[in-house]
Amino acid sequence: MTKDKALHAWFSQFLTAYPASSVPDDAVFPWLTYELITGAWDSGEIGLTVNLWYYTTQEAEPNAKAQEISDAIGLGGVFVPCDDGAIWIKRGSPWCQNVRDDSDTNIKRRYLNITVEYITAN
Repeated sequence: MTKDKALHAWFSQFLTAYPASSVPDDAVFPWLTYELITGAWDSGEIGLTVNLWYYTTQEAEPNAKAQEISDAIGLGGVFVPCDDGAIWIKRGSPWCQNVRDDSDTNIKRRYLNITVEYITAN
């Protein structure tokens, strides 16, 4: 599986996932977006941003989803297989930030910092 497809599959286990530049106009809450930044063995750690998008009056559901993703990553990170190796996904710092949407107070966004390392030849 290519790097982009492996990342997409991993993020899609939590919510409907879209690369940040590809959210359709008819997307239905909740969903997540992620930056697609790839590299290889010598790229080192790469920071990715994941945004969780909810339409709700409550904070509990988006907070619980952020915690679920944190738990899936774990303390040492998680390895996701891909062509020619794996992607090492880790929590970034700060892990999760609440972001207010000025257009509608019922839109709740969680901004997650994730670090990845590509353990691949190319």
